[in-house]
Amino acid sequence: MADKQSQNMWVLRQLKAGKKLSSRNAVLAYGIQDLPKRISELRQSGHKIESATVYSRKPDGRMTHWNNYWMVRD
Repeated sequence: MADKQSQNMWVLRQLKAGKKLSSRNAVLAYGIQDLPKRISELRQSGHKIESATVYSRKPDGRMTHWNNYWMVRD
């Protein structure tokens, strides 16, 4: 999906539905290549989106990490 407005709408719908998103989820589900940018734009629009870094060990022993994003519910 090329249109950033459509991408932002999809991300916002997913977060409002209570889902957690990672860059991998966004790429696989909707082709969004730059989830951190979409999250930044939504935050600048006033949406309360939290994030946490997840650390994991790959099968070869190397460490990897990614961010999960979710919507703060009032």
